Amino acid sequence: MAPKTTRNQSPPSDPQGMFAGLVVFLVEKRVQSRRLQIWKQKLVQMGATIEDSLTKRVTHILAMDPEALLQQLGSERLAHFKGTVVVYQWLEDSLSSGEKVSEDMYHLKLEADKSSNDYISSDDEPPKPKKLRSSSPDDLAHTSIPKTPESPNKDQITALQSAVPYNPPDLNKNITQIFGKLINIYRALGDDRRSFSYYKAVPVIEKLPFKIQSVDQVKDLPNIGKSMQDHIQEIVTTGKLSKLEHFETDEKVRTLALFEEIWGVGPATALKLYEKGHRTLDDLKNEDSLTNSQKLGLRYYDDIKQRIPRHEAEEMEHLLQKVGENVLPGVVIVCGGSYRRGKASCGDLDIVITHPDGTSHKGFLPKYVKQLKDMKFLREDLIFSTHSEEGTDSGVDTYFGLCTYLGRELRHRIDLKVFGLPIGDICIWTNSLDRE
Repeated sequence: MAPKTTRNQSPPSDPQGMFAGLVVFLVEKRVQSRRLQIWKQKLVQMGATIEDSLTKRVTHILAMDPEALLQQLGSERLAHFKGTVVVYQWLEDSLSSGEKVSEDMYHLKLEADKSSNDYISSDDEPPKPKKLRSSSPDDLAHTSIPKTPESPNKDQITALQSAVPYNPPDLNKNITQIFGKLINIYRALGDDRRSFSYYKAVPVIEKLPFKIQSVDQVKDLPNIGKSMQDHIQEIVTTGKLSKLEHFETDEKVRTLALFEEIWGVGPATALKLYEKGHRTLDDLKNEDSLTNSQKLGLRYYDDIKQRIPRHEAEEMEHLLQKVGENVLPGVVIVCGGSYRRGKASCGDLDIVITHPDGTSHKGFLPKYVKQLKDMKFLREDLIFSTHSEEGTDSGVDTYFGLCTYLGRELRHRIDLKVFGLPIGDICIWTNSLDRE
């Protein structure tokens, strides 16, 4: 009898896989070691070759961010590299979609000013996506590149970050903020179809590398239908949207939208509270029908509304990874949502957790939560459910709660989800949108 294949054995490399022909160098700085190992396995399994150093054979460099790229390789070596440099997001999105996605919106590039030794970029007119460098040696001879292989200065890092076309600044906040309000209003009214249509349109608009001045600029974009185009035209022309102004003057709509901003309160509950005569948050403080989770959502309403600066979210992700590794060596912990998409701030922390062997995640969450509570990081519980040890197929253990940045009392929302799947199979979850 042939021996059984264990779950820890890696599938053989597929020479016809989606990454066939790629010779990849992975920038290890700022990447969790276990996460890096999984990425390597996926690349090799799907036809790529991994190089331990930046040889002439390398076709692609993958990095977490511009700072890590510069710190590990240095600008001088990068200037002579003629392949493609992309963020790891490209790899994860390719894995989640099941096919190699276009590299155009994931490039990291260096662009040197011909008259100085500093990197240049334009926030008003973000550069078009292209490869890091494809110049000839003669071209390189006339390009001044700062020699900072180990310690890139602040200006270099800032300029390089602004040259990442994958996450351009939201130049159309006048539109996306209005659409965001309509998302909440239609959700409050129970009109999920209309709410979702605006929900899909927002990320398309906020990633545009130009400010919309005419509806003709968006006619061919996905998720921007005729109705959306009419709204955009009105906003661009008048600076406002009459539909939103109508909703905001309607007491019922305004009240339902307000109540639904309380964590745990949905359209049905909001309507019941309205019909009871409640109109403000203060009216709800003595409402006995609220669940414990809803009462917490009301108590910390103002806290939860405050967004988390990116640098704080990053520090909290590192803390979560460190504690997780202490509880279960090899565990993979990733912050998803708007943090993973490179946003400057996050509405909450969406944390996805897994273990490569597919079994060690069982029983992890209760121990993990206890550790985080003991150190006063997790403060209040909203939802806590485990399924991985109940013999069900879902295998998704869930914790929703409130946490604090260490040393503060301000509450932030946090979701912990533990999956029994490899990280490559669940990274599509981490690509989901935050509700702005």
